Amino acid sequence: MLNDEEYTRLSMENNLFWTRIMREHAVFIESSMPPPQRQLAMQANRFKRQFDRLLSESIRLATGSVSDRSLQSGQYFTKATEAAEQATQQFTGTAINSNLTKMEYHIQPAGSSPQALQRTQEVSRLNQSALDLVNTFARFKSELYNRQTSCKMFTFLYASIYEHVFHEAKKYLEILTGLQKKDENYNGDYQSFWNQHMADHAKVMRGLFDPTETEHFNAADSFAKTFDTLVRSRSAAKEEELEATKALSGFKSDTTREIIECRVKSLMSPLFTDHITREANYYIYLLQS
Repeated sequence: MLNDEEYTRLSMENNLFWTRIMREHAVFIESSMPPPQRQLAMQANRFKRQFDRLLSESIRLATGSVSDRSLQSGQYFTKATEAAEQATQQFTGTAINSNLTKMEYHIQPAGSSPQALQRTQEVSRLNQSALDLVNTFARFKSELYNRQTSCKMFTFLYASIYEHVFHEAKKYLEILTGLQKKDENYNGDYQSFWNQHMADHAKVMRGLFDPTETEHFNAADSFAKTFDTLVRSRSAAKEEELEATKALSGFKSDTTREIIECRVKSLMSPLFTDHITREANYYIYLLQS
C-alpha cells in the first residue's frame, strides 16, 4: 500500500501529465469539427475549459509534491510546447490557454514546500474530481467513435484516433482508481499499453504526412513496425522498449520543430506532435522509474 507521501507524489505527477493530455484531446476534437458538427465542437470546448481548471489546480498542488526528475522529463511540457500552442491556435482558431504552460515552468520539486505533506485530502478531492470528469469525457469520446464508424458524422480525425483517445481516458481512470485505493500496482501493465500506443502514434503520423514526404513517411512506418513487434513480443527487454521509445520521441520532437518552422508538409498541428512527444517522454519516465 502507498503511504501518504507516495500517494501525493504519484497522484500529482500523473494528474499534471494526464489533465493536460485530456485538455489537448478536447482541443483536437474541437478543432476537427466541420460546421455541421458545431454542437459537438461546443461540447469539446466545454470539456477543454473544465480540464483547464483541473490542470490549474494540479499545478497548484504539484509544487513541492512532485519529483525533480519528473519535472525534467519532458512529460509536462517541452521546449516547443508554448510555440506549438500559439501556432495551433493561430492555424485552427481554437483558443488555447498558454498561461497554464507558463505556470508549469515555476513548479518546484518535492522538499521545497513545507505544506506539501499536508495536502493528502486536497489531492484526494482532486483525484475524485478528475475521475468524475474523465468518466464523462470518455463517454463523449466513445459516442464520437460510434458516430464516425457508423457514418453518422464526418470530422477531420481518423476513427482510430477517437478509439485511441478513448483508451487513454480509460487508462487515466484506471490510474486514478488505483491511486484512490493506494494500490502500489495502480498503473497496471503500462508497458503493453504504451507499446501499443507508440505503434498507434507512428501509424497516425505515417498517415498524416504529405504523400511527397517520403523520408518522413518511411521513418514513421519503420517506427510502427518496431512497436508492432514489441506489442507481439512477450519477452521484450525493458532496455529494448526504452531505446525504441527514445528514438521515437526524438522523431516526434524533430517533426514538431519542422512543422513550426514550415520545413515539412503534413496535416498535423505542431501541438499534436508535441502532445505525442510528451506521451513518449512519460513512457520513458515510467521505464526508467
